[in-house]
Amino acid sequence: MKKDELVSAVAEASGETKASVNAVLGALSGVAESALKSGKAVSIPGVGKLDAAERAAREVRNPQTGETKMAPAHMAPRFKFSAPFKAAIKG
Repeated sequence: MKKDELVSAVAEASGETKASVNAVLGALSGVAESALKSGKAVSIPGVGKLDAAERAAREVRNPQTGETKMAPAHMAPRFKFSAPFKAAIKG
């Protein structure tokens, strides 16, 4: 499902206009990004939780040249689906 299809489906299901749904979806990424940068998790009710996890420094290899180097430690986003959502999809 592409963004315009998602906007249309949410607008139809909620009774809101496509413009308002599009604005909310556009703002969601910015709000989630700033929350994760400040160390907070973002919960999406009925769907799951978005948070950031520390990734340790590790050795990586370029498959074309075989050259190895160290990748620095960093924060990476992750998403965990809620149990009811998983159960609904599983059937």
